Amino acid sequence: LTQFKNEFDTRRYNHSDSFNELVMCDYSTGAITTLILTACLSGTLMPNSSLFKLHHLRYLNLSGNNFISSSLPSEFGNLNRLEVLCLSSNGFLGQV
Repeated sequence: LTQFKNEFDTRRYNHSDSFNELVMCDYSTGAITTLILTACLSGTLMPNSSLFKLHHLRYLNLSGNNFISSSLPSEFGNLNRLEVLCLSSNGFLGQV
């Protein structure tokens, strides 16, 4: 998860130190199942982002981030356990 955080500029956000407070894990496996990162990231979400290695994600909220007119990576389709995906107001371009 730290690797994912380091892919972005979080210095401009006052609450970037609370990054891990918005994470939930499966108690038996330790896998990250919920990730809520709203209005705390700035940069480009690359197709090779470590986010797409979190295969156990069921809930992902990236709303309100500044992804600087990035194209929506098709790798979201590889997160096949997702039940909820929130991408509003984040600067993505293209179709979902």
